[in-house]
Amino acid sequence: MRARGCWATLFLLFVIVRASAQKVQPEESAHHRGPHGLEGWTLNSSIPDRPNEKFPFTLMLSRKGKIIRQISGDPFVWNWIFWADGRQIAYESGPLHFSMQCILVDIATGRQLAKYDCWAPLPENAPNWAKALEINR
Repeated sequence: MRARGCWATLFLLFVIVRASAQKVQPEESAHHRGPHGLEGWTLNSSIPDRPNEKFPFTLMLSRKGKIIRQISGDPFVWNWIFWADGRQIAYESGPLHFSMQCILVDIATGRQLAKYDCWAPLPENAPNWAKALEINR
């Protein structure tokens, strides 16, 4: 009886370890080339109430094949562009509904340089990088 219980426990542990190892990995979006060897893409995963859809949670940036920056959305990175000849990245971040922030980040340091509410149509005096994001949609 003890041997049977031991084998059952080992089998259960194997199933648990195997299931945790098979967690769904995020899918990469298409890669987009930027200036000076830059490349960017998003990592897309599903959410519990929409398991068959993929959403862009993280923006990945690389230079000449080496990852140099990861930017997490709040919670999603909807749209992004290289800006200032590749020294900066501008992106739209927000939830599924009712909010959107346009954010400008220095690629070298990861420091946020500016943030702009871009849920409503942009006014004439909006920053050029935010306008460029809107055009890029």
